[in-house]
Order: sequence, then structure tokens, then C-alpha cells
Amino acid sequence: IIRDAEGKKMSKSLGNSPDPLDLFEKYGADAVRVSILLIAPQGLDILYSEERLEQGRNFMNKLWNSARFILMNLDEGLPEDDLSKKNIDATDRWILSRLNSTTEEINKAYGEYKLNEAIKRVYDFTRGDFCDWYIEFVKTRFYGDDLNDRETAQAVSVHVIRKILKLLHPYCPYITEELWDSFKNPKDDLLISSTWPE
Repeated sequence: IIRDAEGKKMSKSLGNSPDPLDLFEKYGADAVRVSILLIAPQGLDILYSEERLEQGRNFMNKLWNSARFILMNLDEGLPEDDLSKKNIDATDRWILSRLNSTTEEINKAYGEYKLNEAIKRVYDFTRGDFCDWYIEFVKTRFYGDDLNDRETAQAVSVHVIRKILKLLHPYCPYITEELWDSFKNPKDDLLISSTWPE
């Protein structure tokens, strides 16, 4: 049950239920969906307040800005998705390891029908590990003089953002499909028909 800030059940008849279309207009449909799932504990009532929707909007902005940063700083279009040919350093191994463990946790949460845990895992990984840590670490490599190091940082960043878009797509179909159009391989079609990360 969704309840208002005072704990009352939200309903149109009580007049304490916001119009979802107004919320979509103000925050975006993807942001509203993510925000509601983030504040929805498993098996418990949701305490709703409109201020909590800003978390989803801020997350969508962070995802968009990180993706645009990567695209604007690629040397020559999208790199190959084969990381075996790259000279992976400790920072790259760390983010790839976190991506793999996060993907496992998300798949486990889906298997147990715990959607709130799945979105929380992908949110924490994307916002914390990828945007706040990895992107900040590799900025110097993106602008560096070592061509091999720069290409590796770009390839790993693109690889990870592709996986993030796939993991977020069930919750944020609009923004992820829009970004996917810039990150997909030539042989790829729409994100919705792409393979799920393993």
C-alpha cells in the first residue's frame, strides 16, 4: 500500500493521491518508476512523498551525464567490445569485477522476485561504483598521452555502460533506449531485444 507522509492510505477519494501523469511531466516516467521502486521495501507499505522522486530524477541525470561524457571523449567512434586485447589495469579489473558481482546479485534478486533489491543493486553500482568512482578515476586516462591506456579506459567504460543500460532497461526504458542508440554495436538492434547480461 502506498501511504502519504502522515501514514494515511493514498486514494483519489481522500484527495491525497497525486496524478501520475503530472509526476511524469515534472520528473519523467523513468525517474518516477525508479524512485517508487527504490522506496518500496519488500512486503511493506511505501511511505510516499514527492520530494523522494527527486532521487530518481537525479539518478537519470547522472546516468545521462556519464554516458555523454564517455561519448564526447571517444577518440574514434565506439571501441570494440573485446576487452581481451586491452591492457587492463587494476582500476579496470575492479569495475569489471563489481559489474560481474552486481549482475549476479541482480539476477539472484529477480529469481526471488525481489524487484526492489534488483533496482537498489543496479542503482548503487551505477551511481556509486561507476559514475562516482570509476569515471572520476579514468578522466585522467581519457585525457592522457598514453594511447593504449586511453583506448583501454574508453573500451572498459563503453563495455560497462552497455551492461548498465541493459540492467536498467526494465525500469527506465526510455532513457536507456535513447542512450543505447549511441552505444550499440552496428549489428545490434533495439535494447529491448538485446541479450540479458550474465
